[in-house]
Amino acid sequence: MANRPDHRPDPEELLRRVQAEERRAGRSRLKVFLGYAPRVGKSLRMFDEGRRRKLRGEDVVVGAVQGNVTPDVREIVSRLEVVASIREQHAGRLYEVLDLTTLFRRHPGVCLIDELAYDNPPGSRNPQRWQDVQELLDRGIAVITAVNVQHIREQQDRVAQITGKRAAQSAPEEFLREADEIEVVDA
Repeated sequence: MANRPDHRPDPEELLRRVQAEERRAGRSRLKVFLGYAPRVGKSLRMFDEGRRRKLRGEDVVVGAVQGNVTPDVREIVSRLEVVASIREQHAGRLYEVLDLTTLFRRHPGVCLIDELAYDNPPGSRNPQRWQDVQELLDRGIAVITAVNVQHIREQQDRVAQITGKRAAQSAPEEFLREADEIEVVDA
């Protein structure tokens, strides 16, 4: 926390911290597996944590899994309860939208959601998946999710300078800062 010249904490920083704590107090826990690049194994780690939690007796469901998973991920997901995504076609593109209604009704203890930075089709309840996750958290459902640095909105310019590519979808850094735990996954 930044201190002012008189060694007192910055009031704006204190306010931001208090507001973040208040938001956390009314919602469930969020854990994020953060990858530096695609294919480093963050989804595998996320689903494996879900598998281990289920073995310990926690109520775990899969709310979203990306379509092109590795055989290892497919094997783990096959052992978990999956709440199927809603498939929607819009402007020639197929979207996989979280079935929030079913997830709210089912109300699992933990929901695993791959691809946090995902745009929902126009007209959806929320424009982006991270907002769906926020609703789950607000309703008392813990979420474990995965995202790459290239999909963090405020980091996209830096990543594009390094890689020459810019990710089309993003989630705000502010949302990730509210996570209870971030685990970095690096190859």
